[in-house]
Amino acid sequence: MDNITIRTADKSDIETLIKFRFLYLNDAEGGLTAEQTDGLNKQLPGYFERHIGHDFTAYLAEDNGKPAATIFVVRLEKPASVHFLSGSTCYLMNVYTVEEYRRKGIASRILDRLIADARAEGITCIDLSATEMGKPVYLKKGFIERGNTEMRMELGKS
Repeated sequence: MDNITIRTADKSDIETLIKFRFLYLNDAEGGLTAEQTDGLNKQLPGYFERHIGHDFTAYLAEDNGKPAATIFVVRLEKPASVHFLSGSTCYLMNVYTVEEYRRKGIASRILDRLIADARAEGITCIDLSATEMGKPVYLKKGFIERGNTEMRMELGKS
């Protein structure tokens, strides 16, 4: 997988982000209804347009320019807690790798980049809701289980 590059998405990638949102949701939900598809198609373009570069980042892994995997990150500022004294946290979602690229360490590489970026930004807590397929990857990276599917990584107290 030497041809895999990881980058942050920009507004020119909105179509790809929508595609990956649908891929993730179809897998996670076992398919979507026409009503769900319509609602997603109405909301997603505007969401990405408004939030990319502000409180939302998408990491794309590409194989010679072909999208292979993505992770979405939503940044949140909350009242400080003993777990995030800075108040800066983020939530990971839509961790998705195209089937032909699975089990090659791509999601792990994206996570490494994302964690480094979060630390550099002063984010002190990363939360996510894990799928069964993703849970082993998160545990290896240092996330801890906080319930049925919820996991957290504390990046240090600030």
